[in-house]
Amino acid sequence: MAELSQDELEAIRSHPLEKGLNHFRTTFKTRYPKSESANLTEIVDRLISEAPDGGARDIILDLILALQSQPAARVIPSQIRTGPLSGDIATFYGRLSSNQEHSKYVAPLLKLVLNEAKDTDIWAAVLDLVVRTRPTPQPTTPPPSHPSFTSSFPQTPWSFNTGGFEDTSEYRKYIDNPLREELLPSLRIDIPDFVDAVFGCVLQLEQLTETIFRLCQEGDTPLYNKGSGWSKWPSKAKEGDVLNWLQELMNRLTVWVREYSTRATDFRQIYRGPGIYLDGTPIKRKMDVGFTAGNGQSRADSNTNENTSTRKPNWSEILVTGELKSNPDQDRYEKAWVDLATYAREVFRTQDRRFVLGFTICGSRIRLWHFDRSGACGSSSFDINQDGLAFTRAMLGYYLMTDEQLGLDPTVQGPEGKRYIEITRDSQVERLILTKSIKKQAAIVARGTTCWRAYRDTDKTKKPLIVKDSWQYEERPEEGLLIEEATNRGVENIARYYHHETVRVHGEIDDTLGNIRRGMMEACGRTSFRQNAPKKPGPTASDSQGAAVTGQMQPPPLLRKRSSSSAQLELQSSAKRSRSNFQSQEPEKPLHNRIHRRVVTQDPGKHIDDASSLKGIINGFLGAIHGHESLLKFGALHRDISIGNIMLTENEDDGFLIDFDLSIKTSDDHASGAPSKTGTKVFMAIGALRGEPHSFMHDLESFFWVLFWICIHYEGRDKEGKVKRRKVPQYEKWNYASTMELSDLKTALVFEEERFNEAVAGFTLYCESLIPCIQELWKYVFPNGRRWLGENKKLYSQIQGVLDKARGELKL
Repeated sequence: MAELSQDELEAIRSHPLEKGLNHFRTTFKTRYPKSESANLTEIVDRLISEAPDGGARDIILDLILALQSQPAARVIPSQIRTGPLSGDIATFYGRLSSNQEHSKYVAPLLKLVLNEAKDTDIWAAVLDLVVRTRPTPQPTTPPPSHPSFTSSFPQTPWSFNTGGFEDTSEYRKYIDNPLREELLPSLRIDIPDFVDAVFGCVLQLEQLTETIFRLCQEGDTPLYNKGSGWSKWPSKAKEGDVLNWLQELMNRLTVWVREYSTRATDFRQIYRGPGIYLDGTPIKRKMDVGFTAGNGQSRADSNTNENTSTRKPNWSEILVTGELKSNPDQDRYEKAWVDLATYAREVFRTQDRRFVLGFTICGSRIRLWHFDRSGACGSSSFDINQDGLAFTRAMLGYYLMTDEQLGLDPTVQGPEGKRYIEITRDSQVERLILTKSIKKQAAIVARGTTCWRAYRDTDKTKKPLIVKDSWQYEERPEEGLLIEEATNRGVENIARYYHHETVRVHGEIDDTLGNIRRGMMEACGRTSFRQNAPKKPGPTASDSQGAAVTGQMQPPPLLRKRSSSSAQLELQSSAKRSRSNFQSQEPEKPLHNRIHRRVVTQDPGKHIDDASSLKGIINGFLGAIHGHESLLKFGALHRDISIGNIMLTENEDDGFLIDFDLSIKTSDDHASGAPSKTGTKVFMAIGALRGEPHSFMHDLESFFWVLFWICIHYEGRDKEGKVKRRKVPQYEKWNYASTMELSDLKTALVFEEERFNEAVAGFTLYCESLIPCIQELWKYVFPNGRRWLGENKKLYSQIQGVLDKARGELKL
């Protein structure tokens, strides 16, 4: 057995297995119970000798995955390459699952795990295993014409965000933790120079701020007094009192803005929203404070005479988000920024946004925020009363910003109902009229996929097109290139290519770290809040606020204004002091750039669960599965089969696949380099959830889970023709479970026929006629009640045969 180094021993001591393998041990002992004549060691020997390539390999694959997921595996260094031991384990898993390795080599390790040996003995056996079985380098030969998907080339890891939920009520108790996990790796706070980068582009802001703040200090009853702060600030900082104070203050400030500037607008005002649920999204959310269009009007109707005083506010009208906490200590903990992030998520869901701005006020301390598709950034917090100048500048900045400076996409132009984009196709500019928004992803750190129906303004027939905007990791291949090649090569039953491009704003490629942030926001700052921060208030805004983080919402460089006021000089000098506070903090995790890309296709349709009949649903599945097979023959794998990506033609006689963001060419032998890939977790195959190299078999299993999910939730249409869906708590939890937990839930559901039949008995009344169909599909997708162990291209025709039979038996 391998002798462990001091570093390895320390890693094992620091990351004990504890109960990490108990689930595997329980599963094994349930499947292979001991008898009076056989102990665990004898059971393993018999299993390996009698079923080396059947049950033995299956249970051993479960063991390998369980070990790979242990924290120690990510810390113990590899024996073969640069990186952690988990990479060696993944390579061995791929070789074993593709019959390139024998189960017998794992027998000693399996015995140690079952007999609950010491952690050091178990990890020494793992090291022995991966070194002994590593492949011997072979002479270079031409690649095979049909490479296996189960080959063990490095894969981009899966990650998940709040945009991948299906049929969920999105209660805060479920959303908050996934949203926190979505944002935390990319969170930056206490960034020097934040304020100037956000507000430095606002014309006249510096002069107005100085003038108006001077006026605040004049008169017999000044609004602001040096030393004591704002005269009417509520000492207990209760939510309602702060809102009243802020509303009154902004009313005074905006009167002065109109007097001293030509840039005043009637379409910005403080939003006061405690206790009010905002409209515009399928879930209930309230927001404390922020800035919105004047008189409660959206940008679309701001020039009308409509009386909107009694109309409920809508998320589409929120320009800047805000969160209030009475306790100043809340500024140092997660609660405030997580609450603010839930508001930013709804703004992204309802508006064409490149980024969203916001602020938190905890007691008398304020922190300013920026959210985009690469993460969240925050300024240092400062005291409103001690730094009245900085506070005035921020509030006036939000009031005077243009839509583009507030984060709205300037490439989507025109009023609501007449919006358009312009593309350059074949060296000619084409204007596409956007007629309907089809999809907006509800997430922040994500692709942020948005889709519209559209048509060319010069096309009298108004032939429909589909425009898709998304923010892709710059390392990932362009989706548009794959669709273009697949269309030209005659791939069937996929969205057909029309155009693709990288979006530009002011002549520059629109990306998060370049055009939006201009590379500054991530330069300094900490990745998390100081959990043990002293209760003594930190530096004031004069110590940290003055200059800038990002060039994010900046117009072309010639239009940028830099502050030269005496107040600014004071702020810049203190920003240097604030940098020194960050040197002892943990190193920043790298931020990943996302590029704004646009793809236009020719095939409109409807999502599979919008079908008007069960026969339409089956038609959609048959077409999409044919498209998947055609794509595979072309040499590409989809890898993201979900309800949203299976489309039905308008007349519901066929189906096709869309959304090739995660698709790969099968000839690729390396990962893209992107930090992660995201899919819809509830539809993922069991093996994909466990980290197996992705195969077309995983996608075919995903088709099974999509149909199963529809039958659990789809209730047909109501009298008005609207699709009815129900929420089922048992399955709603699938959205929030970890990948391994969901893998276990699915395994328990389908590996016992009796339990599976109990599940399908829970189909909606509308879908119960598909029970025989799903039961027959189960027999092919999970042969003998087990996961498939090898690729089987006959599965395409087997699934299509079952669906075609079900279609013929349907009455509707």
